[in-house]
Amino acid sequence: MPARGLLLTLLLLCASANARQADTAPPADAPPPSAQSLPEPPSTPVAEPPPPDDDTGADLPPPTVRLPAGSGVIEVGGRLSVRETVDSRPDKVWSGRLSLPATRLEATYRFKKKIKAVVEFDVQDGLKDAYVWLDLPRGFAIRAGQFKVPLSLIELESSRSLPLARRGLLRDVLRDALVLTGRRPGAQLEWKCKDCAVDLKLRAGVWQTGNDTGKVDLSKGLGVVPAFRGTLTLGTVELGASALLQPAGAIDGGSHTGWTAGLDVQHELPIGRGALRTWGEVLVGRTELLTGLEGPFLTARALTGWRIGGGTRGALFVEPFVMLSALDPDRTLHQDLVWEGALGLNVGQFRHWRLQAQAEVRKAGDAVPAVVTSLEDNLASRKAVLLQMEVAF
Repeated sequence: MPARGLLLTLLLLCASANARQADTAPPADAPPPSAQSLPEPPSTPVAEPPPPDDDTGADLPPPTVRLPAGSGVIEVGGRLSVRETVDSRPDKVWSGRLSLPATRLEATYRFKKKIKAVVEFDVQDGLKDAYVWLDLPRGFAIRAGQFKVPLSLIELESSRSLPLARRGLLRDVLRDALVLTGRRPGAQLEWKCKDCAVDLKLRAGVWQTGNDTGKVDLSKGLGVVPAFRGTLTLGTVELGASALLQPAGAIDGGSHTGWTAGLDVQHELPIGRGALRTWGEVLVGRTELLTGLEGPFLTARALTGWRIGGGTRGALFVEPFVMLSALDPDRTLHQDLVWEGALGLNVGQFRHWRLQAQAEVRKAGDAVPAVVTSLEDNLASRKAVLLQMEVAF
């Protein structure tokens, strides 16, 4: 009897094991495990390449935050600069000032390579850039909104790309005194030759007058300033030409038409893990804003910096630089030349942060017009030392 019970128990255990194996085995017509469909991984939005842009800010750091927005991408970034400036006034008294030259936030929307919209805001100075860029067939594009007038290579370049802590003399003259450069509302037609063996770009547009009221009597024009710029890139050298016309009604207190034209060159020579970068420009024109007469003026500026290291985002680098600037308010007059020399050093992590030190010396002739001597609080002749910390995010 015990033997028969033991045999019955063994039979029941074998049956139970076979049943469990049948339940866990795949059906006979099921594909092998390697052929079964596996769940697809969640899709990750891929950032689209930016559309072709102008030659300003080609060395800008990419935004650190990218957010999907429908079929496009929104990029968010900004920068913060803190500067201590110590300068000597005409009475030889030295004074210091702590400032925030840049507290910028920027948002850029991109849709494929067809549309780009940019809004850049400075906490202290208000709205900077606010424009829409639209790609058109046959190499054409249109830009409308508020952005830089395409005159003066160094004024067009982003301050994040330049080695300078500040642009100095000619920034004061071209933007503040003559109101030729800077950001203004306007519309610009752009063209890039797609079939040329060289990189050729042309830009032409109109901008709102830069006078104080922004309004112009229709009998003196429409209150717009036309400007043109063309660039030709040959290897590591870029050649540029630009021109701007100021109708009489577009100049505050002016009764004559003014014009400005210029030639410039930009070169980047790779040296090891760094690069020797050079900018040069000459602008000539006629205006009555500097001397009260419709005299011909001339400005010239050359800047070079040797970046040692860098090249990849976050890499350490050192960059000494030097700049020379000159202004002749009226080439028919004598002893009215103003010149400025600046030299300095940058140290930091490429496209992340940098510490900047810059020394300036500005000298003015005895017959410099009052408009020029009033720039920067009567500092036509001065010495200055700047220390600046800049962080990009």
